[in-house]
Amino acid sequence: MRLNPELTISLTALALMAGCASQDSPPTVSNMSPDGLSEALSASCPEDVKFIPPEKISVTATALDWSPSSEAIKKAFSELLPKSLYELTSSDARFGGLSGIERLDDETLVTTADDGSLLWFVLDPETQAPSDTAFIAGLRDENGDMLDGKLDADSEGLAWNGETLFVSLERNHRVLAYDIGGCGSAARGAPILSFPADGFGLGKAIHENRGIEALAVRNATDLVAGLETNSNGSPVGIFSSFDTTGFTLRLPSPELTTLVGMDIVPVENGPDRLYALFRSYDPIRGNRIAIGTVEFDENGPAGEMKQLALWGNEILVDNFEGITASAVSDSEDQLTIISDNNFSSRQQTLIGTFSYEH
Repeated sequence: MRLNPELTISLTALALMAGCASQDSPPTVSNMSPDGLSEALSASCPEDVKFIPPEKISVTATALDWSPSSEAIKKAFSELLPKSLYELTSSDARFGGLSGIERLDDETLVTTADDGSLLWFVLDPETQAPSDTAFIAGLRDENGDMLDGKLDADSEGLAWNGETLFVSLERNHRVLAYDIGGCGSAARGAPILSFPADGFGLGKAIHENRGIEALAVRNATDLVAGLETNSNGSPVGIFSSFDTTGFTLRLPSPELTTLVGMDIVPVENGPDRLYALFRSYDPIRGNRIAIGTVEFDENGPAGEMKQLALWGNEILVDNFEGITASAVSDSEDQLTIISDNNFSSRQQTLIGTFSYEH
């Protein structure tokens, strides 16, 4: 059944706690009791806070083609089958800047914008076209106040464990957890992870705009966080209520510079499949985007990453930053990516869906 963002649903939360770390040691994560986890969830949706539905806004989805050339499409998406591509527009000035993306169910997507807001889209199950009504809500802090200003509200990555929505933010580097089912747009951001710029265990400070761009959940209990930073590959860390590797893992990005999105498809009795979205930009070649996949278990990447797609200006391209993946059969996964227009008329908000036979 489709999840309606206007309805209150009963959810049980995962709450992870982490402290800051120095540049010489990765952050540690508290091993919280079930009671402690429940208390952390109640901090996002206190009993005295009523459910507030997100606000409706109008959106137009215009169907586009990746390229008029079938050969260009075949070369760019050698391992992927393009299923749909839409440009999203709205007369609402709050629309835009979409970075992270998660599929809540077969017909509902949630995205986060880099001005500190969430947007829900209802999809046609056949065409994957978003309906002409979307939903928007501003993100709140742990006190219930709206996140405000670029330092505190630069939300980039999303992860959904079926119960709780996790949001990663740059500049003020942290991850917050939201009980969107219990409180809707009134949900407060329960602090989960927090890092100073020199606290990622890389031996150096990172740029304020090169933080936790990519976020995923594994086994509902592990947060997998990735940095938009090149440090002998893309730094990735696994954070759980039991232990942490810090940002000691690396995803290779051979032709591109930075990791901007990832998601994990669980596999029963075997390594999960992690899908990663990479991006680079230079004045000569413009935007270049790649999608890769690698087996992933409790120890991190298992084996080499397989490149599924690589394209630039020869194919319709923009500032793609978010990816979500789900299994549609034992042999097929569905991938959806979204681009960040940076609230600029010179860029587009594009949402594209692919099929992958693994």
